Amino acid sequence: MSVVPRALARRYARALLEAAGPGGLALRDELRAFVPLVEGHRELRRALLDPALGSEPRRRVLAAVAERAGASPLLRRLLDLLATRDRVSLLPELVEAYAEVANAAHGILSAEVVSAVPLAGAPQQRLATALGGEVELRCRVDPVLVGGVLVRVGGTTYDGSVRTRLAALRRRLASPSPGAPAGGS
Repeated sequence: MSVVPRALARRYARALLEAAGPGGLALRDELRAFVPLVEGHRELRRALLDPALGSEPRRRVLAAVAERAGASPLLRRLLDLLATRDRVSLLPELVEAYAEVANAAHGILSAEVVSAVPLAGAPQQRLATALGGEVELRCRVDPVLVGGVLVRVGGTTYDGSVRTRLAALRRRLASPSPGAPAGGS
């Protein structure tokens, strides 16, 4: 994602948080549940992003999807605004930006955890406890990691993956050892 949509999504997210008031976390969860409805249907997404589709038909389509999903009035107003301003493509970035600002406003630490196998139960709880405070873990699986975990908190990444450890070992083995003759023989 480029810097411009990210900055725009953050502006919308901050305004939305202000409008949501104390129901900010409920709206966060509602947004996360709604976006897959749009993103998961290729034809619907294609139609909503089609520049030939005017704002009025786009508004009607989004309103119908929102009604079917039982969306809150605030989410419906947001979708109407995005359709009117031809910003529907911003929706996935807006969801992430909103989750960040809503969590920060409620003192919740957001962390993304990537592991080779699904994390659940005790390992997930131990990781949340290690991060401290109230934590929202977003977990995803990437088998390429081989084992271990990769944790992103804010702008910091903690990489305890086997893939990274193997790469570091490979680099150490490939580099000349200290004190070895530099020219061969």
